[in-house]
Amino acid sequence: RDLHSFPTRRSSDLWVVAACMLAGCMKNKKGNFTLPVDSRADMAVANLEIDTIRLDSVVTSYVIETSLRDSVISVLDKYFGMLYRFNLDGSFKEKKLGRGHAKSETSIGHIATHAFMDNGDLFLLDYSGGHHIYDKDIQMKDFFRVIYENSGDGSLNKDKLYKTPSEYTHLYNDIVCRSYKNNVYFNVRMSYPMCCYVNNTKQHLEENANILEVKLDEQEFGRLLAVGYPDSYQKNSLNKAIFSSVNYDIAKNGDFYVTYEADTLIYQYDCDYGQKKCFGYAGKDMDLNYRYIKTPKESGKYWRNERQTKGYYNWLEYVDETGLLFRSYQKGGAQPVDGLQIYKDGVLIGDVNVPKGLKVCGYVSPYYYSYVMPNEEREIMYLYRFKL
Repeated sequence: RDLHSFPTRRSSDLWVVAACMLAGCMKNKKGNFTLPVDSRADMAVANLEIDTIRLDSVVTSYVIETSLRDSVISVLDKYFGMLYRFNLDGSFKEKKLGRGHAKSETSIGHIATHAFMDNGDLFLLDYSGGHHIYDKDIQMKDFFRVIYENSGDGSLNKDKLYKTPSEYTHLYNDIVCRSYKNNVYFNVRMSYPMCCYVNNTKQHLEENANILEVKLDEQEFGRLLAVGYPDSYQKNSLNKAIFSSVNYDIAKNGDFYVTYEADTLIYQYDCDYGQKKCFGYAGKDMDLNYRYIKTPKESGKYWRNERQTKGYYNWLEYVDETGLLFRSYQKGGAQPVDGLQIYKDGVLIGDVNVPKGLKVCGYVSPYYYSYVMPNEEREIMYLYRFKL
């Protein structure tokens, strides 16, 4: 077991930052961003002592997703179709799924993402829009594709396109899949080039939805959520084109917590997406020198490098067991560490340095556990844990 301690400093200017953000938040009086910011800080967490846990070796492509449920770490191999389960100490527990056509296997060639439902069912999404549902014993239960009329015939104007769920596409490179009751949610963007962030910036900032709901029981699209962008995107909009997605989580009571990649604030909504709170502080030592993007071609050209080298908010995790909200951010530049903010009831209680890539996945007393980190070069998988 490796042990790392990353000290952090108390920030004396948090209240100044909050005052600046209050002015910015109150200027925007429309849509999902009408609440004034209410940012408070009580910096109780100064550093974290972080353990590294190495997982037992398994056959893997290292293209993975992680879930933590019932004190078991599940690692889904998206290329090989394996679902590996590990104990909290990293020891191997069992293997499920695998490629095949039996009820206990998957026929998906490449899994896009997954989520565990409240009842223990496993949801898988493929790259062809197929929704696969397995029961808690990982036996095939249902499969469907959403049936809808193809509206891509040019008859719809931009206003209608933005309001049509079938015209959105998943953000497969940085996909976020969450579940609530028997619905699943994805981060999305408008699929039409004429409606993309760069080509149609003003309308996109007002009308693009960033989260799509799919109702598994009805096998149909649900709501378009996180419509529009906060006020910070109205200024220097094209500098933020590559950082225009959202990260979000859904609490057990149905509350949504949403953060935009280039925005300092966190937005809390109820299960009907009614506004509840607007709070948050800027991360520390972030390289925000984003590249100005003029065309979709430029966006594609610089996408990877910008996201690897610049600072942005890249994960949000609400832990129901303790009521803590964790926001991860990449500092960018030459920084050897990432940042992790910890909020309690909207109050910032810590902003600490953590190993690069650490994102909180869940809690099993007395530890918080990170998502599993793959290292193909070293042929290992590992995760972090810490106490608060």
